[in-house]
Amino acid sequence: MPHIFNVLLFFLSNCLLISAQSPLEKQELELNATLLTFRKAITAEQMDDGNKTFKNKMSTFLQQEGAFNYKFKFLESVAILDSPDGKIRIVNWNIEYPDMSYAYSGFIMVKENKNIRILTLNDTYDAYAKKPKGTVDCSNWYGALYYKIIPFENGNKTEYLLLGWDGGTTGSNFKILDVLVIGKKSVRFGSPVFISNNILQKRVVYEYANEATMTMRFEDKYGRVVMDHLSPEAPALEGIYSYYVPDLSYDSYVYNGAYWVLKEDVIAVNDPDFETKSFIQMNPRTGKLERKKLKKDWINPTNIKQNDGEIKHVARTPEFETESTTPIEYDKKALRKLRRVNKKDASGLSITTGKYKRKKNRNKIP
Repeated sequence: MPHIFNVLLFFLSNCLLISAQSPLEKQELELNATLLTFRKAITAEQMDDGNKTFKNKMSTFLQQEGAFNYKFKFLESVAILDSPDGKIRIVNWNIEYPDMSYAYSGFIMVKENKNIRILTLNDTYDAYAKKPKGTVDCSNWYGALYYKIIPFENGNKTEYLLLGWDGGTTGSNFKILDVLVIGKKSVRFGSPVFISNNILQKRVVYEYANEATMTMRFEDKYGRVVMDHLSPEAPALEGIYSYYVPDLSYDSYVYNGAYWVLKEDVIAVNDPDFETKSFIQMNPRTGKLERKKLKKDWINPTNIKQNDGEIKHVARTPEFETESTTPIEYDKKALRKLRRVNKKDASGLSITTGKYKRKKNRNKIP
């Protein structure tokens, strides 16, 4: 009798749990079942077919009322990224093929008053091709797994800084700094806001050795993106980026009100808000798919001597860094923009409603 009672109690508990689930939760469970089948695929053809099926079902799910704010509970290997201002949601995931190359899929949801605009991300670039330097749209996307989104003011409009990762191929991995620009009729990636060595760029791509781990994260306290500085494993390998590794020094991009400007040799600060994203990767030894964590934490290598070699860096603390000087080599329009910003306000940045913008009468930050 006690055994029968326990079975009945278990059955009733499950029935109550199922009945208590919302329609979106039930659909997410169906999505998760499709995702698990997709992740078990072995051949490239099976992976493409499984991804297509999952993508179609995800598209249907995201069109449901309430999907924009829905808190996913079961899709562990799908990245759900919401902007701090509550206007953007990015849903994307990776595909790792048998040759250890990667492709990506996903959607961008844009909240426009009471309406939700949904755009499909189509990865059209070969994994072995170079990342594009110009702007691209959702239908001609280069593919990445995004893990951080930061709104900032560019002139009179809001743009979104994106931090992304690409598993690349067996030779290289990539970290990507890009900008999401929302237009009335289109959404594009790429904006001329990055300045590195006096050169204006629309996106920044770091390529490094497949065996290495490069960390890139956003520091809220200093309003900057901090990343490992990469150097070749040996001087003779300079320019061959599949042999570049972190060298225990750090660089950063800081927004000065007009541009994200590169500063080299900075001190990184440990992240108090540790988070992780996960992705699926094949273990080359066992041939099995495993869930890997995409780390966003930062480790400051105290008491670690720098490797001897020709490339050395002198670090400086954030508190003693000064405002970047005006770059030399950019177009007249860009130069006028920076001068106009500096003339109006050279005091730094603040955060309001999740957006980075200029502020008045405050102390500078690096």
